Amino acid sequence: MYKVLQQNIIKELGIDNLPEKEKEEMLLRIGKIIFQDVMFRVVEILSEKDQDEMSKLFDETAGDDEGDKVLDFLRSKIDNFDDIVGEEIVKFKEESVDIMQSIKK
Repeated sequence: MYKVLQQNIIKELGIDNLPEKEKEEMLLRIGKIIFQDVMFRVVEILSEKDQDEMSKLFDETAGDDEGDKVLDFLRSKIDNFDDIVGEEIVKFKEESVDIMQSIKK
């Protein structure tokens, strides 16, 4: 599902014509924005204990590129975590497409 959304974002934002390196950089930026939005939502859902545990996990994996551990933790604590991620991807996509369309006018 996320691969399809990623391809749609690339096409609809008009970054499909960028060189591969720039496209990858753009996708990383987009991923960071979406990740931040997801984190804002999940922090409200997690208990204080789980927030502390997540914070420790972030500290332990910082710089290790082991985001999967954090994602696995969040999936174990929040039943609809993947739905939240999907919603934030769709929200980002819709907002970005609206902005790009208004720029083109």
